[in-house]
Amino acid sequence: MKRLALLIMLCCSLAMHAQNGPLGDSLRAERALQWLLKQQADSLLAQMGDEMKAALTREQLAAGVEQMEGLAGPYKEHGAWNRTEQGQLVAWQTNIVFGETTFSFVVAFDADCRIQGLRIMPAMPEASANDDPLPADAVEVEDTVRSAHGPALPAAVVMSGRSANPPMVVMVHGSGALDRDETVMANKTFRQLSRLLAERGISSLRYDKRTYVTQQPVSTMDDETITDAIAAVALARVYSNNVYLLGHSLGAMLAPVIAQRTPLDGIIMMAAPARDLSEVVAEQVEYLMEETITAEQKQQTIEQLRSQSPHYFEPQRQVEAARQLCIPMLLLQGERDYQVTMHDYGLWQQALKGHKNAELHSYPRLNHLFLEGQGKSSPQEYLRKGSIPQQVADDIAHFINNSPNP
Repeated sequence: MKRLALLIMLCCSLAMHAQNGPLGDSLRAERALQWLLKQQADSLLAQMGDEMKAALTREQLAAGVEQMEGLAGPYKEHGAWNRTEQGQLVAWQTNIVFGETTFSFVVAFDADCRIQGLRIMPAMPEASANDDPLPADAVEVEDTVRSAHGPALPAAVVMSGRSANPPMVVMVHGSGALDRDETVMANKTFRQLSRLLAERGISSLRYDKRTYVTQQPVSTMDDETITDAIAAVALARVYSNNVYLLGHSLGAMLAPVIAQRTPLDGIIMMAAPARDLSEVVAEQVEYLMEETITAEQKQQTIEQLRSQSPHYFEPQRQVEAARQLCIPMLLLQGERDYQVTMHDYGLWQQALKGHKNAELHSYPRLNHLFLEGQGKSSPQEYLRKGSIPQQVADDIAHFINNSPNP
C-alpha cells in the first residue's frame, strides 16, 4: 500500500535531526534527487540516517514522484542548487518543475553524509505589495512571538484603523511547516483573511510556525501548536483587550484546548476535525487513493501513525473541551472539504446542539482552504490561486461584533 507518500511529500518536513558538523556537496544532493525521480528507493534508504529510515518506507519513497506527477504533471527540470546551514546540518535546495508547477526540493546531510532531511513541497511565492493589499486605513507592523520553551517566531500585526480599540484575531495554522500567511501551494489563507478582516474593522496577528522557523520536527501538539499559540495570544493582549483565536484545520481542532489554557474572548474554528487526528489523516489517504484501500488497511494506517508518533497523535478531546467552554464559538466548514469532512461537521453539530454560545455555518462550494469550486475536491485545486468569499469574512466579523465584550 502506498499509504502516506503524498501527504509526507507535500506537507511534512521529515526528520531534520542534527548530528555533528556541516558537510555535504551538491553532487550528493543531485544523486539523492535522481534516486527519487527514478524511484530507486533502496539507494535512498541506504544513505539515510536511522531516524529517517524509521520515518519512511520503501513504498512511500517509490510512490512519491508518481503521485507528484499525478498532482501537477510530468517532471520537466530542476534549477541550480542552493546551500544553507540548518543547525548542524547542511541543506541543499533546488526548484523542481512538474508540469507547469514549481516545487522546492530540499535534502539535508549530517557530518557523516547521511541524509537527515528530505522534502518536496510547492515553492512559496513572495507576496508583493499588490498581492492582497491592506485597506488604506490599516497598518501592518512586524513583531515577535516569544514562548518560554521555543524559538522566537517572526510575526505580522495588522491594525485596523476603523476604531480606537479594535478586536484582534490570532491566527493559528494547520499541520506542517507553515509560514505566517499559511501558504499552501498558490494560496495564502491567513494573509487574505487578515486583509478581509481589516476591511471590517478587525485587527489580526499571524506568525511563522515553529516548524517553519527551525525546520525541525516536533513530537507533541504542545510543541507543534499549543505553546506558541498561547504566547501569540499574550502578545495580542498588548495590542487589544478583546482577543479571539482563529484556528484552521489542526489549529481549529486545538482551539478549544488552547481556550482552556489561556483567556480568550471567543474562538473561530475553520475546518475543525472532531475526531482523533490519526483517523482524519487515514481518511485523507483513503480519499486520495480513490478509496482503493480496505477497511483493514485503513485501520493499519491509523495504528502505524499512532505507533510511530504516539505523543503527536494522542487524543486531544477537543469536542469535550468545546462543550465545557463558556466563551462564544464559531465553527465554519467547507462542504467540499476532503481533508476535514462534513462527517466532522456533523459531529460538531451533534455535540454543540443547544450550546448557547456556539454558532455553526457550512458553505456548499468551499474546499479545505475555503476557496470555491465545483465537483469533487482534489489537491490540484490548491495549485490555483483563489479568493476567500466575502461571505466567510462577513460571518466572522458578525460573530465578533455581536459577541459580548469582556
